[in-house]
Amino acid sequence: MTESAQPATASAVTPGALKRYKVMAIITGTLLIIVFLAMLRYIPALNTPESWESGFSILAQVHGFVYIVYVITVMQLWMQARWGYGRLLTMVLGGVVPLLSFFIEKRIARELEPAVKETA
Repeated sequence: MTESAQPATASAVTPGALKRYKVMAIITGTLLIIVFLAMLRYIPALNTPESWESGFSILAQVHGFVYIVYVITVMQLWMQARWGYGRLLTMVLGGVVPLLSFFIEKRIARELEPAVKETA
């Protein structure tokens, strides 16, 4: 059985779910970029102070917690929009692949905002 991609219906997606997704995508993407840049400390040519080590560790843990909240908001929006599993995977990967959350968030907002504004 193949799953066809269905467009989101205006009545299915709530404005709050879209807003929460947009906020969490930006926060998660920003933290992911910071964590990625912190990983550059493992390059021998860059001398980072030892005192930064605990800060980077805490930052990575914060990103992990925020990522869990991000996945919950992704699941809520995905279920309301009734999209396929490919879209879900792409949205979830947005919190793991640097910069992807920003591109996906813009695309989803562009797609859903007209439908959500019609129902409001």
